[in-house]
Amino acid sequence: MATTLSMPGVSMFPDSRVVVRFEISADVNVTAYSARQRANRFLIAQIGDQLGALEPELVVGVAIQWRVPVQFAPSRLGPLGIVGHLLVDAQTGEVSIADGRMREDLAAGAELLYERATLPAGA
Repeated sequence: MATTLSMPGVSMFPDSRVVVRFEISADVNVTAYSARQRANRFLIAQIGDQLGALEPELVVGVAIQWRVPVQFAPSRLGPLGIVGHLLVDAQTGEVSIADGRMREDLAAGAELLYERATLPAGA
C-alpha cells in the first residue's frame, strides 16, 4: 500500500532537513488469533470448507486491519497455494475480501490451483 503526504504551500531553503513523524493510536479489539477465526468462519459461510485462513499480519493504513492469507487445501491433495487475502478490521472484526476481489475470484483461483495439481504429468 503506497501512501503519500502532500504539504502545499510549504517552501524549503536549500540544504534543508525535513523530519516527519507519524503517530497512529487506535484500540485493537480483535487479536490475530480472533482475526484468523473470523476469517475461517467467513470462508466456510461464503465460499466453502476447502479454503482456510493462515497467519494474519497487521496492516496500518486508513484503518487498522489484519490481512489474512487464504489458502486452498482440498482434503485429498493438501495445501495447493494462496488464492487471495481477507481483511479483518482490528477494531470492529468486520471481514472483507482484500484487493477489490470478490468471492468468485477466490473460488476461481482455487479451481485453477486444483486443475494444475490434477493435470497428468507431461500434459
